[in-house]
Amino acid sequence: MQLHLRSGGQRMAIDMERAGDQRVAVGEYTYRPLHMARKVRRMATQMWGASLTPGILEQRLIFEVPEGNSPMSLWSDSGSFSPATGSIVSLGRWDEDDSVGIALHELAHEMHMRCGGYDNSDGVIREGLSLLAEREAGMRRTFEREPYYTASNLISQLCELPTFSRQPFAKRWDEIAALSSDVGLSDLVNFYLDRSERFGLGRWLKRYSDNLELRDAMLNHIAAVTLRYSLSYRRHILEQTVRCEREITPEQFSYVLDSISTLDRRYPNDDLDQIIDFCFAPHTRQRRRLLALG
Repeated sequence: MQLHLRSGGQRMAIDMERAGDQRVAVGEYTYRPLHMARKVRRMATQMWGASLTPGILEQRLIFEVPEGNSPMSLWSDSGSFSPATGSIVSLGRWDEDDSVGIALHELAHEMHMRCGGYDNSDGVIREGLSLLAEREAGMRRTFEREPYYTASNLISQLCELPTFSRQPFAKRWDEIAALSSDVGLSDLVNFYLDRSERFGLGRWLKRYSDNLELRDAMLNHIAAVTLRYSLSYRRHILEQTVRCEREITPEQFSYVLDSISTLDRRYPNDDLDQIIDFCFAPHTRQRRRLLALG
């Protein structure tokens, strides 16, 4: 890992892993290059193990101090990744620990590219993997722009589910790296939500049909509808799905899901839970009620 200091058009490079007790001040933050390099190497090794081949950290991860040693703007990017040249992390916007998180975020793009899924993935998957990596360093961020907003929401939801979050990092990484789209990541959230709360969605689908393509299509439709929904609304839709009578046709099921999306867009101020109940009502078993006799 190298630290590049720029001033007056000149650049000086420091080998961070041989920096001794040097410190660098940028704006309100002070950084210890050796400490940061050791933390990045330790965490990256824990996360990716043997996949972290020699040369990645040494040659393709660079920290830099902005021109004139000035702090970064709140709205400027603090990291970047290029498949051709690797990752750059600019100091000054985040403190030392969070700058390590940014480094792991950018390094995750590198590892995603090396495992072969980077080019075939959309922005939500690319950023989702990087946000998963920075969370391992204890960094939590919120976003307003895409694809970071959707990726952050989906990764946060996954990490709230014990059946996902308690797995080793390598397992969590591999499951997301095997995906290519935002809908696939939404489906993974639904899968782990079903496992965590035992709705029995898988069993319901097996009873409903032996057609694997049909079952996959139904799951994908649920994933597309719930893509931007919270865990609470996902939970409600899964609960209602497993209450559906087996007589519901695939076309009727699709119509129910499309109706939820349509009514939600048309009446954004209405209670979405009530919309979900209304759309499923014609096809769900009514809950039994105990009547007091006397």
